[in-house]
Amino acid sequence: MIHIDPKSEPAEENRPDRIVITKANALYTTFGSSYCMERFFINRTDCWHKFTILHGRIHDKEFILKLIMDNVYPVELFPVMYKEEGEHTCFLAKRCGSAIEKLCRSRLVINTPSGLPVELEIILAFAHINDILVNVHESIIKVMNKRFNKSTKHLDLSNFHRDPDLRDLVFCPLSQATIFHHVLNAFKSNLPPVKSLNLSHNDICSLKSLEAMWQRQQPLVKVDLRHNMIKHVRDLEVLRQLQVTELLLDQNPLCQHFDSEYSYTSAVRGVLPSLVKLDGVVLGPPNVPRIKRNFVRPLEDTTLADQFVRHFFTLYDGDNRMKLGGMYHGDALFSLSSTYLPAQSTSSTARLTEYTIESRNLLKLSDYSKGFKLLRHGADAILPTICKLPRSEHDPYSFTVDLIHSASSIVISVTGVFREPTIMKSPLIRSFCRVFVLVQIGPRDYQIANETMHVKNATTEEAEVAFKIPKPSVGPKVAPGKGQKLSASDKEQMTKVLSHLTEMNVKWSRKCLEESKWNVKKALTMFTELYKISKIPPEAFSTM
Repeated sequence: MIHIDPKSEPAEENRPDRIVITKANALYTTFGSSYCMERFFINRTDCWHKFTILHGRIHDKEFILKLIMDNVYPVELFPVMYKEEGEHTCFLAKRCGSAIEKLCRSRLVINTPSGLPVELEIILAFAHINDILVNVHESIIKVMNKRFNKSTKHLDLSNFHRDPDLRDLVFCPLSQATIFHHVLNAFKSNLPPVKSLNLSHNDICSLKSLEAMWQRQQPLVKVDLRHNMIKHVRDLEVLRQLQVTELLLDQNPLCQHFDSEYSYTSAVRGVLPSLVKLDGVVLGPPNVPRIKRNFVRPLEDTTLADQFVRHFFTLYDGDNRMKLGGMYHGDALFSLSSTYLPAQSTSSTARLTEYTIESRNLLKLSDYSKGFKLLRHGADAILPTICKLPRSEHDPYSFTVDLIHSASSIVISVTGVFREPTIMKSPLIRSFCRVFVLVQIGPRDYQIANETMHVKNATTEEAEVAFKIPKPSVGPKVAPGKGQKLSASDKEQMTKVLSHLTEMNVKWSRKCLEESKWNVKKALTMFTELYKISKIPPEAFSTM
């Protein structure tokens, strides 16, 4: 609440006498007689004091105010009604006697990182509190109520000090521990317990103020701490008592202390054992590296893996598999195994005979001599074998690709699903895993030296999500052509597939597809690029 006439001075009958503290008399104010007039006015609680930053116009508002507040820490100071006055800037504050005394000890001069000192002047008892009515606490409560979602119990305190209802009235950055504590106490007294708390983009370096939530707060489901200044994993210890299960930590200095994702997640889980999701990724069992959909090392070989997989499966699904001849080394080895999975939706129509005939599964062979015969050696033996296998159509959006590159070879593992063209009403859905060992025969030129192929009937889950994108192809584009419209059912299936691939919820998956004009490849590319720079909001992964 504000009530002030900016064109007039406070009423004379209500205004106390003013005393100006400058660089010249600042030390006297601090170390002079305890009965001096300055000390009397400093400690009055019914007055506004005016702080003037000499030549403050050359400084950014947030920079200069944080500089002053850091200088008086841990004493509380709430700058109110910051504005420019010619080449200077100023603000008001009340009940700040301890802060003024601390500033006076340095003669109202504060050094900046650039070496350019900032000088202040303070007018004590500039105005009576009845002349300028500003209720900071009430304003903070109002903003928190606006940012609290009652249905989801989500409190959004991101960029708190830049809220339109606060920024021109009071400067209250949560990076200041005293203000952070004050804001959390206001929340604790005026809002019901929250399930999700967003503290991102506040430059917070200490979470100790969250201890104030322990007494009445139910377990927190989610905390967003992205884009803050948390330096050490041990600083997260305060969250243990709140039993946080989901945490976002991107863009904090502590992330730079780790050289691998495994060491990072292990360290965070060591402090927060209740954690289930970190930085938008579901964590696996403790002490086990997180499973990645695709693993490519080194990262620059991503293009090589993509080109190989795209080229190989395009030819394999084509009309003539003999075209794969140039991809196999003259001394290449090939073996195939096959397994039947019972109790799946595909079990009744598995029909894996064509694969079991060529299967080298040593646990199933009664005649071990067949193990040598079924190990195909050389391209001349391999090509006729794979040509005898049923025709296939692979679903590229089911692929999981792993690549490891050594000095002399590359290993590429591809898993996914494919179907066989059939006159039956329901196509035969297969699950496969193929591991290729490539040897280099020239600059960026490789051939397959060894391949193992395993085929089984797809699981129920694999069959449910397979081939749900209209007109799938191994090529990069999956989008309606000219004059072709997607049905509501098609769009629903595409949304489910994208949600499955990205772990985004259905709402945000659909939004991503709509912005990509229902081109799944573009949608996946857009998601990847935005995720790398932390532009995907937390609510995109929320299931609440």
